[in-house]
Amino acid sequence: MKWPKYLLLLLLLPGCERKPRPIDVPQKLKTAMAEFLKKKAGPDSTRTQFNVEEVVYFEDKDFFDCEFKVRMRTNEKDTTGEMAATISKDFSQVTRKW
Repeated sequence: MKWPKYLLLLLLLPGCERKPRPIDVPQKLKTAMAEFLKKKAGPDSTRTQFNVEEVVYFEDKDFFDCEFKVRMRTNEKDTTGEMAATISKDFSQVTRKW
């Protein structure tokens, strides 16, 4: 009777969602934040460039709690600052804190 248990396990395994590898997570967080900033810049996005340089994050049950070091460049300014955001586990929703 052990055979049907193993067969059931084999059938359910491919349906499980694959978690990103820990080495992929920081890059995906940086990409999600960069896309969010570019989208929020609106029509000025052609003149304003954002470069997400560093990320420090904590993985919670439903989201990532992150702090970013971001470099912003325009024709007149070049500055680096910090931003904080929560990002969903699937990297689709970004909510800026500060």
